[in-house]
Amino acid sequence: MTAEDQRLVAMFESRDEQAIAEAEKNYGGFCYSIAYRILQNVQDAEECVNDAMLRIWNAIPPAKPDSLRAFVITLTRRLALDRYDAHRAAKRGAGQTNIPLETLSGSLTSTADPARTAEQKMLREALGRFLSGLPKDTRIMFVERYWYMLSVREIAEHHGVSQSRVKMSLSRTRKKLENFLMEEELL
Repeated sequence: MTAEDQRLVAMFESRDEQAIAEAEKNYGGFCYSIAYRILQNVQDAEECVNDAMLRIWNAIPPAKPDSLRAFVITLTRRLALDRYDAHRAAKRGAGQTNIPLETLSGSLTSTADPARTAEQKMLREALGRFLSGLPKDTRIMFVERYWYMLSVREIAEHHGVSQSRVKMSLSRTRKKLENFLMEEELL
């Protein structure tokens, strides 16, 4: 954990309300961009960031995250995906939102069924092992696309490569993931 994260966590633990403002100052912009990529709506994205800050306030203590940045990003992402699912259910698919995770739906099936919690944990652990076995650039591109929801163009610019190279890398990595999950008997 960075020194700044430690300082902010200590502020949350001591119930210093300034912790919320500082966490939003440090991580709000990045969290907003993730929420906006999922929801494609300014107001909904802003509400997700605000809700995430409130959840952090309520979670720390007793939670003591290893990385405050990852904790905030994960909360925001979950809130945005939940809101996306709620909008999608309400509209019954009338709206179109570009969700990169849909391209992984054949490899990563998920469910809200509590009976499958152990299976989901095994899947998360397997995904961690899979990602740790990838070359650094490939892993970063994969995470940027499917976790941070960056576009292919943004990833290409970030890495200084062509969009076709990014698309090919993502395609090959998805195929490797599918094979890996079959070998692990999770698919």
